[in-house]
Amino acid sequence: MNRLAELRKKRGVSLNQMASELTRHGFKITDATLSNYENEKREPKLETWELLADYFNVTPQYLVGWLNE
Repeated sequence: MNRLAELRKKRGVSLNQMASELTRHGFKITDATLSNYENEKREPKLETWELLADYFNVTPQYLVGWLNE
């Protein structure tokens, strides 16, 4: 499991809930896209990593797995 899935589950939200929250904040994304990111079928663009990191209040480097803190 990658950090995106780990952080989402820790927050206790479904893929659908997360997609809805992000969309409400102006970042249009689907639960299917998030699932592809979690299952490493697709790689987010840098801008997307940054937005997702902001959503979880972590650094993009942590979310990607480059840092442990």
